[in-house]
Amino acid sequence: MPLFTVFFFLALLLAIVYTGIHLSPRRLSIFFLYNALAVLTLGLAPSLAYLLQTTLPAEKVLQPMPIPAAWYFSYLLPVLLAIGLGTIRWSRKKHPADQELIHTIARYLQQQPYLPFLLLTYGGVMYFCTPFLPTTLRQVGVFSSLVLWVGLLHLFFSGWSWRIKVGVLLFVFIFMVVKALQSTFFGDLFVWPLWMMLYLQTQHRWTKKTLLIIGGVAVLFLALVLVWKYDYRERVVRGGRAQHERIFFNTVVDWAKNPWNNQRWQQALDRFNQGNHLAQVYRWVPAEEPYARGETVVLAIKASLVPRIFWPDKPQAGGVGIWYRFTGNLLSPNVSMNIGIPGEAYANFGPWLAPLLVLIWVRFLYWLYHGLRQLAFRHYPLLWLWIPLIFYPLMDQEHDLVTMLNHAVKGTAFTLVFCWCLYKTSRYLSTHSSANQ
Repeated sequence: MPLFTVFFFLALLLAIVYTGIHLSPRRLSIFFLYNALAVLTLGLAPSLAYLLQTTLPAEKVLQPMPIPAAWYFSYLLPVLLAIGLGTIRWSRKKHPADQELIHTIARYLQQQPYLPFLLLTYGGVMYFCTPFLPTTLRQVGVFSSLVLWVGLLHLFFSGWSWRIKVGVLLFVFIFMVVKALQSTFFGDLFVWPLWMMLYLQTQHRWTKKTLLIIGGVAVLFLALVLVWKYDYRERVVRGGRAQHERIFFNTVVDWAKNPWNNQRWQQALDRFNQGNHLAQVYRWVPAEEPYARGETVVLAIKASLVPRIFWPDKPQAGGVGIWYRFTGNLLSPNVSMNIGIPGEAYANFGPWLAPLLVLIWVRFLYWLYHGLRQLAFRHYPLLWLWIPLIFYPLMDQEHDLVTMLNHAVKGTAFTLVFCWCLYKTSRYLSTHSSANQ
């Protein structure tokens, strides 16, 4: 069975990727990415883990799956089907093509050529200011620092020369590498370049071969980072944060001496394997913990709508409490894990109703994206370039509903307010510029 599931999920993943690449010149392939990540982390990676368990001695398997394969996949397949159904168009009504929006954005940025640099400056400044903000404003500061990446997207759709665009991109990327080495968090270095590739494909239309090569290199890079960052992070904790450049250099040298270490590649597989976390929920609930019956779902909705200033002890994002409750495992202080939307859906409603909650969640994401896209067509075209600020963590299969819904609501509110201010300001500047001429 493990070998069959490996081939099945590999074929399904390749079909999703190929279809997404085929359609990427005509529309933003955001939901093909969502499906691909779901199949990779919940289907293919667990299949490979089960295959390792049948071919290697038990002591050499770093993170074995806690339940039998037949049990896991019988619960998983309806969830993946719900994800697929949630990301397809249910009506025959045709949406305007992204190319129309791209042409409008290009004309808009020709009238406001310095807007990308204003956004880049604002985002860069907020990267330094956010740690000094009070707790109640910290989330606004986090969103504001992400405007740096949104400014890059604006720059790439503007009329500035490619020499300037590439130069600014390299400067920002080097800046983010330095920040990542200091914080030991590297997610932005992978997620945001991926988003920029999705957008740039709608404008430049690279060939399928080019995109497959880029995608393969990106997956390999992600696998290395997923394992390498934990080794680097432990060395930073032991050696002191002030010496992160030297620790980074020593870590790279040590890894270069033995790049084909089998244990490290198995660690990379384990980092991709969100299915292991899901299987732990299947094992623990309801045998040791009864179904929550919608408790955490209602709590997540309340937490996303009520500001912390009015609810000081509302649930924290990150899922530490929910992880322990529904898996029975304690996390070390420096370890971050979560059960994901599929895991929380099962923990609340069991195997029969869990796919329905997953379908509702994915359909909410679909509605949110197309609602923002319609606002971009009707009012402010540049709003389309802000969508990654809202969606970049929502593509992940790891986070719980509190984390996801909190970011979706607050990120949408921040984006709409910011874009409304830009819309009013740009209209004011355009009017006065015409009057002066």
